[in-house]
Amino acid sequence: MPSSKTRIAIVGGGVAGLVVARHTAARLDTFSVTLFEQTDQIGGTWVYTDETDVDKHGLPIHSSMYKNLRTNLPREVMQIPDFSMKDDDGPSFVHHSVIREYLGNYAKHFNLYPYIKLNTLVKHVEPETLHNGQTIWMITCEDLETNVETTKTFDAVVVCNGHYTVGHIPRIPGIESFPGGRIHSHQYRIPEVYARKKVCILGASWSGVDIAIEISQYAEKVYLSHNLPELVDLKISENVEQRAGIQSIQGNIFIFRDGSTAEVDSFIYCTGYEFTYPFMSTKVELRTDDNHVEPIYKHLIHMDYPNLFIMGLPGIVIPFPMFHIQAQFILGVLEGHIKLPSSEKMREEYEAEKKVLLDQGIPRRHIIKLKERQWAYYDEIAAIANIPSFPPVIKKIYNHANEIRELDITTYKNHKYRIIDDENFAVCYCKPC
Repeated sequence: MPSSKTRIAIVGGGVAGLVVARHTAARLDTFSVTLFEQTDQIGGTWVYTDETDVDKHGLPIHSSMYKNLRTNLPREVMQIPDFSMKDDDGPSFVHHSVIREYLGNYAKHFNLYPYIKLNTLVKHVEPETLHNGQTIWMITCEDLETNVETTKTFDAVVVCNGHYTVGHIPRIPGIESFPGGRIHSHQYRIPEVYARKKVCILGASWSGVDIAIEISQYAEKVYLSHNLPELVDLKISENVEQRAGIQSIQGNIFIFRDGSTAEVDSFIYCTGYEFTYPFMSTKVELRTDDNHVEPIYKHLIHMDYPNLFIMGLPGIVIPFPMFHIQAQFILGVLEGHIKLPSSEKMREEYEAEKKVLLDQGIPRRHIIKLKERQWAYYDEIAAIANIPSFPPVIKKIYNHANEIRELDITTYKNHKYRIIDDENFAVCYCKPC
C-alpha cells in the first residue's frame, strides 16, 4: 500500500540539509525523510580535509575549507535559532572546527542520523507526472561502499548540495603561458607554501582578502587584484599591494587593467563558485548562467515544480538562521498551509522583482547577493510561514561586525559579542593569543 506520508528526499548533508531534516523529522506523522550525503560524514563545506583533488571514491573534494579559516560572522548570529552554540571566553569569530562540532551536536540532539544515508551519491533526479497530474520524483543513487545503484520514489525533493565545490575560473588572455603554480581558492589550504614568493590573488571578496592577509605573513609580495569600482581602503600588511583587474599575462608578467605590471610566482583565483546540479534531469529547466539560478521563486521554489526546492542560493546573508526559516516555509508548502501562486503568477512576480533590481543597476549575477535586502526576505517568508523572524539584535550585531571590519580588516575577528535580549548586545575586544 502506498504511504500516506509525504516522502521527502534531501540531497546533501551540509547545514541546509541538516536543518531541513531536523524540521521534517519533528513531523513524522506527516512526513518520511531520507537525506543523501555522498561523503562519509555530515557537515558539508565545514568538513576540513588536506585533500584538494578527489576523495577516496574518486569524487571531487567537496569542501573549500582552509586550515586556519575563522568565520566572518560572529557565532551569536550564525547559530541556528533553536540550538545555541556553546560559549567560551574567546572571540565570537570561531575556527571552522567549532562549527563542525556544533553541526555534529545538532544532528545528535535532534536524532537525525537514522534518516541520513552516508557514502551515497545521488546520480539522477527525474520528475514523473502521474495520471492525476501530480509530480513525483525518481531518485537514482549509488552506495559508494558497495557500488550498488537503487532508484526510489519521493513526493518532494530539497536540493542542498552547496555551491562551494566548483570554482569559477574566468578566462584571462595568456594564462597558458604562466609557468608558476595556479589554483582556485577551493584548493587553498595553508599559507606556508607561499613563503618568499610573489603571489597574485584575483578577487577581493571575503576569501580573497582573508587569504591575502594570511599569505602576507609568509610571501615576499602579495598583489590583490580586483575589479571593484573603487579600491577599498584595506589596512593589510605593507607587502600587500592592490592592483586593478588582470588584463593579460605574458609568462610570469601580469599586466593589469591600469597598465601596471608585476612579476608573479604563484596565482590564486578567488573568483567565486559555480552553481551546479549535475544530477538533475534535463526535463527540469534549471539555468545557472551568469551565477544566477532560474526559474526559482523566493530564492527557494522551482516555478514549474512546486515540490522541488533549491536551498543555499542567497549570498551575503546569515545562512544558518535563514535555512531555519526556509525549512519551515518548505514544510508549510508541502503541508498545504502555504498556498503558492500559479506557475504563471510566480514568474510574473519574479520577473517584476528582477526588473526592479536590474533597473537599479544591480547586475544579474549579483541578484542573489541580498545584503540589505536580506532582512525583508527573512521577514517576508517567516510571516508567510507564520513563524518568528530574526530578532532585531541579530541585525544590530551583523551591522556592528561589518562596521568594525571596515575599520580594520586585520583585527575585527578579535571581538566578542554577548546577546543581552532581543534588542540589545554587548561587545568587547579580546587580545589575540
